[in-house]
Amino acid sequence: MDRRDTFDEELAALERAGGIELVQTGPKTERRVTGARLKDAGVLYRKLQRRPAGELAYQAAAELRSQPGLPVGAASLIDDAVAAWTRGVSHIGVRNGDGRTLANVIGLAIAVRSRMLGDPQEEQDFRTFSRLTVGDSKALEKNVRQVAAAMAKIFASMDEQTRLDPEELLASAGIRRLPQPILMHGDVSLDGRSFPAIPYVGIPTDCVGGISLLTKPDYVLTIENFTSFVRHIREVARSERALVIYSGGFPSRPTLATITRLAAQAQAPTFHWGDMDAGGVRIFRHLERHLADVNIPLRPHMMDADLLRRFGRPTRGVAGPIGDMHASVIAGLADLLAASGLVHEQEELDPRSPLTLTTATPELGKTSDALGGGGTPR
Repeated sequence: MDRRDTFDEELAALERAGGIELVQTGPKTERRVTGARLKDAGVLYRKLQRRPAGELAYQAAAELRSQPGLPVGAASLIDDAVAAWTRGVSHIGVRNGDGRTLANVIGLAIAVRSRMLGDPQEEQDFRTFSRLTVGDSKALEKNVRQVAAAMAKIFASMDEQTRLDPEELLASAGIRRLPQPILMHGDVSLDGRSFPAIPYVGIPTDCVGGISLLTKPDYVLTIENFTSFVRHIREVARSERALVIYSGGFPSRPTLATITRLAAQAQAPTFHWGDMDAGGVRIFRHLERHLADVNIPLRPHMMDADLLRRFGRPTRGVAGPIGDMHASVIAGLADLLAASGLVHEQEELDPRSPLTLTTATPELGKTSDALGGGGTPR
């Protein structure tokens, strides 16, 4: 009862101060407070020693707004964040009132865009790029999706790139969780020196400018996944004159530049082999566009609508965006992916040579076993 009396006294004081209007019910001699209507939120904020969300939001964004040279899109993003924070909700994944994180996200987004527009640079790992950009080595790792979302809002001209998975987007700017060497198989040299006879070599990205072909290959093949890359070399390419390059999923800028330069030098049929899913066709289209700049048509290797119909499986969860593929040679595969919800991982296909595949049907390992077929022995 003492606590109830104290509570009633505090409510009465707030009513006298004009903050609320009490709602009472019951007989005149036994009226009880059953509710309260808000009249002046400022009275309650002062009582609780708190500040309105909108005031906190504007304060959190004030320093960020004052930065010189801020892109128009960034200023618009700040306005949207403040509007959301005023309602007490997060924006693009940045929690209510967290001005420091928003500043880091915007700074990182602008820096990533600058790398994409500039000349190809050496790869940087997440933490080094983040430390050099915003002074916090972990800011990018903690806010990968927020940075991608910020880029989409700040740079309206990036419609195609922002359809990529956030890590694919960063990889296209040469920013990875850890810089990876470029892996390749073929008769190549580094600064004029040939390699020993080994299945494949790994070349640091800061040295790839010195790679050149010693002999012309019969074909060039880029491969999305590591297992398929190694298997193709062991089981197929070692008995052929082939240049095989591991794209590492979505190729980084140094990897893409190397693929483009060597394919142009080879002037041989050029193929890409990847997963038959949204990410796989986006990778293909990205390579296809850049190779077209040097007049090299890219062909799909074991990536077509017929294979997907035969061996694809329903995707789990929501498929990622595919983007505009109407100008691509795999437009039919992209349309089927979007319409059917089927996907297929390339590791389930046994490696085959692009030179012999025109008259053969690829056999499967795990997939064919699951379907009752006889896959190529491993």
